[in-house]
Amino acid sequence: MKYSLTAPRDMRLSELLAEKLSFLGKRRLRELISGRHVKVRGERTGEDVMLAAGDAAEAYTSDAAPDIPVVYSDDNIAVADKPAHTDTMSLPAALAEVYGELYPVHRLDVNTTGLVVLARTPEAAAELEREFRARAIKKKYLATVVGAPPSGRGTLRHWLVKDAAKGVVRAYGKPVRGGAECSADYELVGRDGELSVLALYPATGRTHQLRVQLAAAGMPVLGDGKYGDFAANRKYGVGGQMLRAVSLTFVSPRGVLAYLRGKEISVE
Repeated sequence: MKYSLTAPRDMRLSELLAEKLSFLGKRRLRELISGRHVKVRGERTGEDVMLAAGDAAEAYTSDAAPDIPVVYSDDNIAVADKPAHTDTMSLPAALAEVYGELYPVHRLDVNTTGLVVLARTPEAAAELEREFRARAIKKKYLATVVGAPPSGRGTLRHWLVKDAAKGVVRAYGKPVRGGAECSADYELVGRDGELSVLALYPATGRTHQLRVQLAAAGMPVLGDGKYGDFAANRKYGVGGQMLRAVSLTFVSPRGVLAYLRGKEISVE
């Protein structure tokens, strides 16, 4: 199978493959490069070469793309149910054989599962990006957390500071220099001993937001290997972080997506 890729920025070939074809795994991607199964600008290469933004690459492999469930599609969008351990940016390649060219317009963390909307045309992508910037697409998540909230309903509000060098985000309960304000409403859905299930409605979409906010509030997501309660993770032996995007509601799309106004797409 041939995967046609375009570098979105200056980057190494290995970075492009890891971002766009993460479902193949790091070892297999290294083998594609070393085995000269990748073309860059039309020429085969066995080296991890540098790419400029816009450079084209083609990867050839007999490995089948994973079965990514698509819960809704029409001429303008496709909504996929992203599995764990999958980079959002790899969904277009995994779905290309059926849906053609797709344009990611938002992301989920690699280990967060659930709904991701992809545009099928540049016009739809522009409208979806506008909607996400305007916070006009409402999202609902379900999380199993260690601990319990102080009340059945409430709002988490923090200021997040991203440490790009360490790949972590820190949350503060008051404004700090360089901090990005974020908030999310929550509702207690159920409780079993020290574990709780929360429905979460983020008003913003910061990097690692819900995981960091919940950890800062003393309710880390079960199975979270970066911000979680490691003792609880070992105790319950979960295979991944228990955070899932279960619903997207299109509030006020315009133009080519006006027909989606008020539509909710959900998954169990």
